[in-house]
Amino acid sequence: MFRYIKNHSPVITIIMIIFTVSGTGNAQWSQHWTLFERDLGTSVTFDPYQSYGTVFYQFVNDQGIYIWQENEFQIYKDLLLRSYKPGYGLLEFTVYPAATFSAWVEREHQNLFNSFTVYKDINLIESVSGGYQEPFSISLFTGQLAAFLTMNDQEDLVVAATGFSGLVLTGGWYQLFDNCFVRSNWYRVEWKLKGEGGQGNASYDWDIKVGYRHYGLSEIANTLSFIATRSRMQKQSVDWRIGQNSIAELEVQIPVSKQARGLSRLMLAYGKAVPFGNWLLGLKLGVSYEYRRHYEASTATFSPEINENWGLFLQPFVVW
Repeated sequence: MFRYIKNHSPVITIIMIIFTVSGTGNAQWSQHWTLFERDLGTSVTFDPYQSYGTVFYQFVNDQGIYIWQENEFQIYKDLLLRSYKPGYGLLEFTVYPAATFSAWVEREHQNLFNSFTVYKDINLIESVSGGYQEPFSISLFTGQLAAFLTMNDQEDLVVAATGFSGLVLTGGWYQLFDNCFVRSNWYRVEWKLKGEGGQGNASYDWDIKVGYRHYGLSEIANTLSFIATRSRMQKQSVDWRIGQNSIAELEVQIPVSKQARGLSRLMLAYGKAVPFGNWLLGLKLGVSYEYRRHYEASTATFSPEINENWGLFLQPFVVW
């Protein structure tokens, strides 16, 4: 009934890749078993911005979905249409170390934190934290896995990319506002498209989420959200074109409350990488805009009026 497998099957390899962080410098560990002839596994990924611990299980005993497509946007469409019947489940615990550290330093060592302020409200510690909205989260995913086939130069059929699509429920009991921990029960309900692929030294990945965020706070309006991340990397190659050796991110949140209008959150980020030996070293710059109540750390309350809040962040990253 239950046995340990040292050598991962192709399906398990795909799952381990998709359900962990890729494209940045991180350390990964994974294990795989079979339970009732279905796949069961765990994976842990350590990263300064997002660290994950996951457990997944295969609901249906099949070989997954294979799709023949070369057009990137057609891949998104086909994966979305084929994922209506869940085939896999995933439980994930995520921690955002840099964001958590930044909020902790400001709360516990304010003088040290203030010494890193370089201009007005721009603080280097807060900028490196990356603009995340929570210190940690717990997610439950149900959806389908797919492999995308293409022909290589030798006219052999190969897996060019892998991806998954499905419903994600994410929640927690702390959020981050103005670099402060705020106790509140929040959750997100999203439909997610995620995948990665590549050949040789070239790699690419995408992550698209559409959903609803409940903040659990009377002072903050709940929102409809759209989040998209896309990266294209070519190791050992200098390419200054805007879409190559780069990471691009977009996040938009629109309030659903009658008392709030316009955009409640907008985040744009772009990063560029250059080769360094067998690695790519890069820097991602981003700006965030929020139209909401400001959180006052001294009184642990939100301001009575809604204001514009701007943020600037930067993240160094490594691709190996």
